[in-house]
Amino acid sequence: MPKFLFIFRHSTDPQSRPSPEEMQALGGQWYAWMQKFSASILPGGDGLKPDGRLIKAGIVTDGPYVEAKEFVASFSLIQADNYDAALAIARECPGDNVIEIRELAGYA
Repeated sequence: MPKFLFIFRHSTDPQSRPSPEEMQALGGQWYAWMQKFSASILPGGDGLKPDGRLIKAGIVTDGPYVEAKEFVASFSLIQADNYDAALAIARECPGDNVIEIRELAGYA
């Protein structure tokens, strides 16, 4: 069965950050989403810490870039019959996420 990477992007706009009450509600919604699609969600997804490093041509810089309007906040690995099925799962994700969906090539 094809596997897909969901890349969850969040806005860097401070006004887009949910309140503690909204975070608690989102946590419950995410739990419900994970339960509903537990057969499709593969181990290995996780949230990302806000800082990172970028290496390009042997030069290391800090990242992600502060001027970016979005940052990668987390990722999930999903198995689904095809892109349409993966898209249906993504559409039910809670919150106001931008979700990039990429099919794994299967090289590994």
